[in-house]
Amino acid sequence: MRAPTCLVVAAGIALGSAAQAAPAQTTSRHKKTKRPAAAAPARPADDTVDAGGDTAPTTAPKQVALEARDPAGDGIHDSDASKDVAKLVKPAPAPAGRGWQFAIGPYAWISSVEANVSLGPVSSGVDIGFIQLERHARYGAEILGEVRRGRFALYGDLMYGAASVAGSTSIASVMVTLSGNASSLLVDGAAGYQVIGDDDAPFSLEARAGVRYQRTAVDGEIAVAGATVRFPDTVDAGSDAVVGARAVLRPARWLFFSGVADYGVIGVSDRTWSASADASLRVSSHVRVSAGWRTLTMERAHVSLALQGPRAAVQLLF
Repeated sequence: MRAPTCLVVAAGIALGSAAQAAPAQTTSRHKKTKRPAAAAPARPADDTVDAGGDTAPTTAPKQVALEARDPAGDGIHDSDASKDVAKLVKPAPAPAGRGWQFAIGPYAWISSVEANVSLGPVSSGVDIGFIQLERHARYGAEILGEVRRGRFALYGDLMYGAASVAGSTSIASVMVTLSGNASSLLVDGAAGYQVIGDDDAPFSLEARAGVRYQRTAVDGEIAVAGATVRFPDTVDAGSDAVVGARAVLRPARWLFFSGVADYGVIGVSDRTWSASADASLRVSSHVRVSAGWRTLTMERAHVSLALQGPRAAVQLLF
């Protein structure tokens, strides 16, 4: 019969369609359960491509570190904020010290000299005692030096001179004259410490202590009542410990006024003291000029000196 045949054919077609659909559905299920392959990292938008086709990252290590410190990306970090606050709260650091400072140079002291020298008994047996000398300078050298670091300082003042000398005195109505040569060396060395102020303060006061060394040598001839007698060389040398102070007034960084005074406390001199006042001008970073007045006196058993007058100096700074 034709009807059953059609049913058989229709059933066969349906079974064939189902068989074909089953593998397709299986394949689709496998595809759905299979994990997708790991995707390649996305290339940054600002990467550059070199001539060979390779990419070169432009992010610097420092930027990566900053991003690691600032994950929010807003450019503000807690530690940075605390540092800014600390800068506002803490006082500014003190300026660095100037380190070693040196000043050295010659000076001229146009001083009047009052010198008395005791020659003592000479070969003739006459005790001349003190005789006033008239000094005619022949040559000399004078130099100032200074070393400073912080509040501490060292000072040196050297003066050497040679002169022809002449003098006269009367002993028992007999005129005694002297002619010869004299040389004198005077060295002052001192250490100072600033007790008030510093090198930048409008006013500073420095305590000082040091040593004064002086050596005088005289040689020549003595004429007594027309007879000439050559006396042996007379040398007087010794040192004294001195203490004093130095005051400085600074109206400007390039100008200051200073005053120094000292007094002998122990040594070979019966009395010695010195005082000076100077105005100093810094004309450049390495040159300083000064002018002022100084007085120095010294009294010993065989030598008495008094020097006073204006002086000027030029010093190199480094």
